[in-house]
Amino acid sequence: RKIRRECSKARLQYGNCNCYGCSVEENRADGIVINTKWSIGADSFVPFAYVDCSYKFTQGAGVTLSTKVKMNAQEELWTMPRIGVQFQMPEDCEKLSYFGRGPVESYRDKRHASRMGLFATTVTEHFEHYVRPQENMAHVDTKWMAVANECGHGLLVLASDEKGDFSFNCSHFTPLQLTETAHDFELEPLKETVVNIDYLHSGIGSHSCGYPLVEEFCIVPDGEYAFRFRLLPVRINDVDPFELVK
Repeated sequence: RKIRRECSKARLQYGNCNCYGCSVEENRADGIVINTKWSIGADSFVPFAYVDCSYKFTQGAGVTLSTKVKMNAQEELWTMPRIGVQFQMPEDCEKLSYFGRGPVESYRDKRHASRMGLFATTVTEHFEHYVRPQENMAHVDTKWMAVANECGHGLLVLASDEKGDFSFNCSHFTPLQLTETAHDFELEPLKETVVNIDYLHSGIGSHSCGYPLVEEFCIVPDGEYAFRFRLLPVRINDVDPFELVK
């Protein structure tokens, strides 16, 4: 609760992407590499992140995102909520499967009720209806996850950097919806599926009624981070994700 107030003061939830450059690094018969430079910040505020992101499109292997992030310290912050990528998938993408810590939500400092395993559910069911809407149903230590339609067509996300895992969540609500809605019954689900793939997700802590979040589970607001993962369009029943994770 208290961390959320500080994030709201910095207007992190209203961050916009501003692109400073886009160039083609490689252009081959089997693929292309595109480099981009951009910042993230709220209107009338100094950007809170500067990003170099490379998109490597390879025939038959999807797209690999290689990202370097330089956080820009905000005086009122001692941790950032998350570092990662958010995107939306079409409204018929309802089937969810993953190999990570589940089936309940798990975070860096909140994982003892979860276990490593292979899980399958639906995006609609994969949501915790807290009375006051808030972040929920992330899964740390994820090696791969897939969202697909009833026919199995969808996207497979694979860990592909030295860390070897990521945190994710997906639902029919954006994080901004959860922030701005006061009560659970007021939430209006999107037809689309909102997917968050996080290199790091801040710990949950107990600062609403206890001690501040310990440094071990914070994301340093002026730190530098680098991560990489792969997005692969698939028919999920035709691939073995465990064979593809590297």
